[in-house]
Amino acid sequence: MILRNNLLIALTVFSFAFAKAQAPDDCNVMLSIFAENAKSKNYSEAYKQLGPLVEKCPDASLAIYQYGEQIFEYRLKKKEGDQKENVDGLLDMLNTQVTKYADKVDVTRKKIEIARTMQKYKVGTTEEQFNMLNNLFNSDRENFTDPNGMMTYFSLAEKQFKANKLSLQELFKIYDELTSNIESLQDERSKVVSDLLSKQETTALTDKEEKQIGYQEKNLKNYGIVMRSVNGTLGELADCDKLIPLYDAEFEANKTSKEWLSNVLVRLQKKDCTDDPLYIKSVKALHAINPSAKTAYGLGNIATSTDEKFKYWDQAIELGIDNDTKAYIFYKKGNLYKSKGQFGSARRAYLDATELRPSFGQPYLKIAEMVANSTSSCGANPLEKRAIYWVAARYASKAGRVDPSLKRTAAKYVASYNGAAPSKADIFANSAYNSGDTITFNCWIGESVRIP
Repeated sequence: MILRNNLLIALTVFSFAFAKAQAPDDCNVMLSIFAENAKSKNYSEAYKQLGPLVEKCPDASLAIYQYGEQIFEYRLKKKEGDQKENVDGLLDMLNTQVTKYADKVDVTRKKIEIARTMQKYKVGTTEEQFNMLNNLFNSDRENFTDPNGMMTYFSLAEKQFKANKLSLQELFKIYDELTSNIESLQDERSKVVSDLLSKQETTALTDKEEKQIGYQEKNLKNYGIVMRSVNGTLGELADCDKLIPLYDAEFEANKTSKEWLSNVLVRLQKKDCTDDPLYIKSVKALHAINPSAKTAYGLGNIATSTDEKFKYWDQAIELGIDNDTKAYIFYKKGNLYKSKGQFGSARRAYLDATELRPSFGQPYLKIAEMVANSTSSCGANPLEKRAIYWVAARYASKAGRVDPSLKRTAAKYVASYNGAAPSKADIFANSAYNSGDTITFNCWIGESVRIP
């Protein structure tokens, strides 16, 4: 009993000292104890210490506000205490990190969190929240990489449009710029995955490289979710049957406007509305007043012969079309070569497309299809002909790994091709081959595969 009383007295004295601390040494002690509680997720105790620490030692450390952020997030999640007080506390922790420690934190990410917190808990107006993210996106697009922030930004943009505070063209502009940013991020991540997967074909990867693949594939999955969300938010507003009447009604008044025609072409091309007469007359009108890479690309799309298509597309490349569009040019060339049975030329075009846009998975599926359709012309014997399916499976697998939106489709292809490839029993029954042997195909495929 005496021990217990002494302990209570000691704790009371310590708590009083914690609250009254003034000197730097006292601040260090307070911070150390607070940090220990926060690290061990004893958030209830850390919360009691946070107020006195901020009051008496506001400049002691960035850690105060980083742990404070975690504490208030925890309290909001567990619904401890008053929600408004917790929201205000969280915003205070985030704002202090931005204002006092801008050189030590990711300011853009923290500002995104501020806007998202305001949006989630209805602090301020949706217009204020939108303007925060819109200004941030336009001023620091390179670091605007947070997937949740992107979804919140576009969701708020749509609300502004519905409230007649953004025009449809302004909403489309945000959509174009945001999706372009996402695609660039996907390309960066996909290139890392693609390069490591290519290396894996001949060399065992290190643990660090294996983890890098997993980390980047997770990033790709998240950006895929964002892209689907943004496209879903835009909804039917961007479908051909909505766009074409909208632009058609404005064509006569704008047919000499370079900016208007350029926007129309970009929008119609993105939604693959290139068969409509509006697209054709818009391409021709823009080419007449301002011949460019974009108009050459458009004329290639509407050309009726393969030679004419290639002529205009090559002209677009020479005139400096952007890499994304250039990738689609090579993809379209690949499709034309493939339709004519020119598989070698088609593969070169498809791989050129993926080189320009690493997150472009569809070309790999096309190559997989061509490989799988070459069993009659490649391979020296029945087992080798069936072994071609392993090459097809390899390309299909790569499609799903660089482009998460194709993951399910690619998995079906892989399962189908592996099912058609030689089984272990087939390999065992064939005395000319053993597990681990390499088969090289001397036809257009020109690749090797190792027998599993």
